[in-house]
Amino acid sequence: MSADPVTLLWPLDRLASALEQLAVRAGYDARAVESRVPDPTAEPSRAWMNALAARMGVEVEPVVPQYRELPLVLRRAWPAMLQVRVNGLPHYLVLLGTSRGKARLLGPDGSVTLVDGGAVTRLMRREKQGRAAAEVDQLLAGVPRAPARGRVRERMLLQRLGDQQLRTCWMVRPAPSARPAALLGTVPALLVKILLNHALLSLLLAGSFWMLGRAALQAHLEMGWFTGWIALLACAIPLRLLEVWWQGLFSLQLGGVLKQQLLAGILRLSPDEIRLDGAGRHFGRVIESEAVEQLALGGGLLAILSLLDLGIAGAILGQGAGGRVQVVALGAWTLLALLLAGRHYLAQRRWALQRIEVTHELIERMIGHRTRLAQLPRERWHAGEDAALADYHETSRVMDRRTTQLVSALPAGWLVLALLTLVPSFADGRTPTTALAVSLGGTLLALRAFDEISGFFQQLSLAAASFEQIRHLLLAVRRPEQISALPLELETEALDAVGGKGATLLEGRGISFRHGERSRPVLDGCALRISRGDRILLEGPSGGGKSTLVSLLTGLRAPNAGVLLLRGLDHASFGAIGWRRRITAAPQFHENHVLSQSFSFNLLMGREWPASEQSLAEAESICSELGLDDLIARMPGGLSQPIGETGWQLSHGEKSRLYIARTLLQGAELVILDESFASLDPETMGVAVRCVLKHAPSLIVVCHP
Repeated sequence: MSADPVTLLWPLDRLASALEQLAVRAGYDARAVESRVPDPTAEPSRAWMNALAARMGVEVEPVVPQYRELPLVLRRAWPAMLQVRVNGLPHYLVLLGTSRGKARLLGPDGSVTLVDGGAVTRLMRREKQGRAAAEVDQLLAGVPRAPARGRVRERMLLQRLGDQQLRTCWMVRPAPSARPAALLGTVPALLVKILLNHALLSLLLAGSFWMLGRAALQAHLEMGWFTGWIALLACAIPLRLLEVWWQGLFSLQLGGVLKQQLLAGILRLSPDEIRLDGAGRHFGRVIESEAVEQLALGGGLLAILSLLDLGIAGAILGQGAGGRVQVVALGAWTLLALLLAGRHYLAQRRWALQRIEVTHELIERMIGHRTRLAQLPRERWHAGEDAALADYHETSRVMDRRTTQLVSALPAGWLVLALLTLVPSFADGRTPTTALAVSLGGTLLALRAFDEISGFFQQLSLAAASFEQIRHLLLAVRRPEQISALPLELETEALDAVGGKGATLLEGRGISFRHGERSRPVLDGCALRISRGDRILLEGPSGGGKSTLVSLLTGLRAPNAGVLLLRGLDHASFGAIGWRRRITAAPQFHENHVLSQSFSFNLLMGREWPASEQSLAEAESICSELGLDDLIARMPGGLSQPIGETGWQLSHGEKSRLYIARTLLQGAELVILDESFASLDPETMGVAVRCVLKHAPSLIVVCHP
């Protein structure tokens, strides 16, 4: 009998221990963290859970499943912590995995128990059923108790409650900077399965080649041998299907890890690194990242399998008529294949670099097209384009020639070489037919491997050249991220819990900063003091360092000298996330963006998502105060209306007010608006200023004199 999941519930006061043990059991190398839940009667906030996970070295993602989709979540969302209410208090089931309708749950005593998945589903749904379950039971009171009655009851409850949301659960996954074994998960085991399956498949194919070769040399094929040949081919079919299925899973899982690492690396880049490369190079790297995923995951795995085929072919040739001569010939030809692949990689690398530069120049010229038409004489509009395209054409021609050598000459050359090594055995006349058949089988298997590997090496060289362009993103993931040194309870406290109006909020002394290797600092010996409730206007000429100061205050840049204190503590004490929770800014218009998502997503992207009803109501209220209620009323989907390049188009003034609302909704202690009112007319600016003064606890407005 399956265990009762109620006996495996973790109380709220052991939530940190449950998360730690779950991460360790999943292989994520979590660190132990001593902490207590702020309120033992209510579920912890998302900020508290994220801070706890960051200190442990893992990541958590909130999942709010609907009533109808709960079974699917249980099958796919593990490892996870599932919230269950008992007597009004939150408890948690620690889910390690599911298999064949059974859930593996970690109990408070550290034991792992198999529990029926249906029992877990019923327990999590019990709180939501409530009155609806009583009404359904009343409707079914006259129905005889039978197995069908239970199914009818479940269908009726599903019909009534299917779209309602259950309690927040938490998916657990390794941090992007975790060791490769934790990130890859089951990928290495899947690779081993693929290799073993492919080895068995290659042996079956080699056996079929041997049977055909034996029959050809003896000029007849007996019925028994023919039946055996058919049986070998029949056995190869399910193995081939299984290999294709596993290869698909391998590519999906490894591709997911690669995308996560690239995204994490991009988010770790500094603003200066992003500006230095420009839009064109970033666009080129996006293309290169897709090439790495598609080519490396496909060509890389198949190249490994082809090398495995060559190893099996070498073992078979060693038992054939050619003996060591053919084995040596196979080894020499394999080395030649690697040499050709290396030469092809060098040409591919030069081609990839020039392609990125051509893409960069094209995009930069497109962005600045109007400026070029206005400022440059006609004869200089296309200066340098022909030379760049000529170099690119020559590099492409060299690469195409080496591709032809790799793809065409390699398989055909091996077949000629292998047959030449068998000439003495055929001429001898005394070589056993079986040995000749073995040699032919090994030769054909190696021919198949060379035919595949030539194309795969071509893909791999392209992927390797592309990988060099995104390698710095993967290295950026390893950059250390500052974690708050404060006790967890203080880090996630309410932002208005410390200090009253007039108390010092932010203080800086002797702050200096210079960009890169420039000799002249942008800021030198800067000092400031900001108190809670202050309203500060920061003016200065263009290039005077206003935006640089804003980036220092928000933690995007670190000063070269001096000290900057928030509530008397430095940036390292709060950590990167804690500092950004308390100080937020709306950058200048050209550095802010509207994403191709819903209006509500663009408003609340600095808060929890999916958004709660309270957050949506607060966002709608802020928009109304900013004069955006008419815009929302015009949009068919209201706050859910898609906006951006593929959706509803916003004017400059509407975008500016969207950026202001986005900043205010983050609930920070200090709000910084960098020229946010520049594109507003006087009347609209007055409305926006009144809204900002009402909702910003402390405020800095940056503008030109």
